[in-house]
Amino acid sequence: MKRVFLLSALFLYACGGGGGKEEITNFTNPEPNIPLECYTDTGIVRYSRAIANPCYVCHTQANTPYANEKTDFDLTLKYSFPREILKLGNPWLNATRPDLTLAGIPMPSDAQVQSYIRQDNWMAAYQKRGEGDLKYFPDLPPIYTYSGGAYQLVNIDSEGFVGSTGWRVFKWKPFPGFFPTNGRIDSTFIRLDRPFREKGGNFDKATYKKNLAIVECAIKGVSPGNLCSDTEVGDFIMPDRYEGDASSVPVITYQYPPGTEFAHPIYYLDPQNTISFKSLRIREMRYMRKLAYAEKRKEQEEEEEGFFWDKGAVFNASKNWLMVGFIEDKDGKLRPQNAQEMKFCIACHGSIGGSVDATFTYWRKVPGAKGWMEQDYNLVVKNIKDWTYASLEGNIGPEIKRILPFVKGEYQLYFSMTNGGDHFRSNQEILPRISKDINKISLILSPQDNIITNPNLINYLDDEGYIKPELFLPSPERAYGIDKQYMRVVSAQGFIFGRDVFDRPFGISSGGNSLERLDAVESTGIKEAGIWAIIKTILFLK
Repeated sequence: MKRVFLLSALFLYACGGGGGKEEITNFTNPEPNIPLECYTDTGIVRYSRAIANPCYVCHTQANTPYANEKTDFDLTLKYSFPREILKLGNPWLNATRPDLTLAGIPMPSDAQVQSYIRQDNWMAAYQKRGEGDLKYFPDLPPIYTYSGGAYQLVNIDSEGFVGSTGWRVFKWKPFPGFFPTNGRIDSTFIRLDRPFREKGGNFDKATYKKNLAIVECAIKGVSPGNLCSDTEVGDFIMPDRYEGDASSVPVITYQYPPGTEFAHPIYYLDPQNTISFKSLRIREMRYMRKLAYAEKRKEQEEEEEGFFWDKGAVFNASKNWLMVGFIEDKDGKLRPQNAQEMKFCIACHGSIGGSVDATFTYWRKVPGAKGWMEQDYNLVVKNIKDWTYASLEGNIGPEIKRILPFVKGEYQLYFSMTNGGDHFRSNQEILPRISKDINKISLILSPQDNIITNPNLINYLDDEGYIKPELFLPSPERAYGIDKQYMRVVSAQGFIFGRDVFDRPFGISSGGNSLERLDAVESTGIKEAGIWAIIKTILFLK
């Protein structure tokens, strides 16, 4: 079902003006590469002053000197939306106005959502991989079964290997705010190209493990000649070339070698899965393959020329990764994302400061052998702590520099800067899980007593310093509420209006903190509020 809207009429409705009636008409999002998170209100609209800065985690000075990342900390200071978006308003209406985009789509019952998410749509796509529309579907089998009211983890051995495929699953510290309780739950698999897995033309596990360790250290910023420590193969001096049949490939700091692949299934939330909260059904399968080493960043980046799309495959912004996306059709089967849907994926993977080689996971991997397991959000194995990361030359500014001695963890800083657990300050359930006093989270709103100045308020760490899984995971009610909203998007095939949903709308008109009208906003107010400084995100583990 095609559902599109005349947004000028929507604005009249949302702002209480007019009496105009929303109409269905042709609609194309002119900038699907600007994600929903960029439409957050820092407080400048609702309160006429900024009270939060969630922008810094993505928009910062570039993590690396390569073309994959751009210094874009200026985007924390102003809403730099293109003219078309300023006229149109926030196009991600499934998050802000689902009453319009999903009108006529019934809300599933608890029984319906639980039945739906416990059906397997991954296996059918896997069995037809390489054919027709599934030309680029990865050769990765499902990793869960559901039978007799219980989930089982399958096809992954004790070291995270997926049979003889070369794929290996790993556990990482989730990027700030991108938690299952905010609607995103996933697994991530890595595979190096065949020469990195072989020695003398034959598979050699020891060689493969060593090369994976070299990549892990390289992507975390360890240069050849320096000590690579805390890996599953022990400590070693970083070589200038990889081992085995990849001995001719140079090690480049902050870059994956060509041929590196990632597979990234996105699931529904199912509290009945006591291993990881993940459903049997997947919402998406995302796939990336590194094509070539990126060039050094130029003074002035060239504008993107043309747009390639083939059965869900596109190039990322820097054109050194092939990216492919599969999403559910109206019957729940996986299909390739169309060109408009794939443009949604481009900006975050290669044109922001807060990534490393266009990725968000492997450089956040739990170090060493402990990280080679399915992402369980500390439900089964506790090994994620709120570690911090060393900075390079990032402009932290005097306001943030003043508090750095107090910052013990990355999440501690994020929650304080955001005044909540998501970019929109719309997840009320997470607040008591962050702080023992929900009015004492923000450094700005409670400057004398907050989770930075008074770490005793922190409620998301256990007695051993590990992150409690309930920080990441929602209550069953919230989990199934998010699932239901997403099922409605699938029924409408309304991905053009966004795939990020909570259990209820969070646009400003519905009491949330996602911008809708944009014609009256320019400054984020962050600089004026004294929270403009950029924290250099996330490179070396301290």
